[in-house]
Amino acid sequence: MLKILIVEDELLIAEDIRMQLIHLGYEVTGQAVSYMEAIECIMDDLPDLVMVDINIAGNKDGIELGKFLHEEAEIPFIYLTSHSDKNTVARAKETQPDAYLLKPFKPESLFTSIEIALSNASKRSREVLNSSPLETSDLGEELFLKDCLFVKEKDGTSFIKIKLEEIVYINSIGGNYLTLYVLGDNKHIIRSTFKSMQQYLPEQDFFQTHKSYMVNLKFLERFSQDKVTIKGIDLPLSKYRREILVTKMRTY
Repeated sequence: MLKILIVEDELLIAEDIRMQLIHLGYEVTGQAVSYMEAIECIMDDLPDLVMVDINIAGNKDGIELGKFLHEEAEIPFIYLTSHSDKNTVARAKETQPDAYLLKPFKPESLFTSIEIALSNASKRSREVLNSSPLETSDLGEELFLKDCLFVKEKDGTSFIKIKLEEIVYINSIGGNYLTLYVLGDNKHIIRSTFKSMQQYLPEQDFFQTHKSYMVNLKFLERFSQDKVTIKGIDLPLSKYRREILVTKMRTY
């Protein structure tokens, strides 16, 4: 079932949207009224789609949240607004929303916008993937066990064992494929997402520093305002994830 987060500071409207979504067969993971509350909801229960009202409470509006969803979280989102003036539309377009829905709207319009948003997000992921230098022989079935996984080798008939504790960092490619960088300068490409991979990784050791990178904190050497160093390799660290990392390292 598709999981959707609602970001709307008018509670009656938010509740109406929630009821419409449930009636359409979607799961609502939460309701937020501000930028920071939306971030907290995303961290608690990662949604598949976010519905964002452009005018929300707080210092940062819905377009700022849209920018975060596009650049950092890579979560599809739909703008909800009663404003269709050129300036608002121009700002919104810069964040590349997956759909745009004007208030008031009917259930059929809501359903159509969601389907369009998912289609646009899927198309974008395929375009990124097709532009990536992947070898078909690198991709195959993976077998996850308690503390390791087996990845199909290039010959397509045998599997190699990878200990989860030996994964140094992970790079997301197009949202649907991951490159695992393992001790010994080895790397393997698997068909998976960060969301799926996280259920197998030790939560205390692995941390997502950026929309495209996840690192093993056991190999963390240093971090600054915008990067982390893992085994001598500098990787990007987003601003909001740095704050979470600082908190996490205090108890690591």
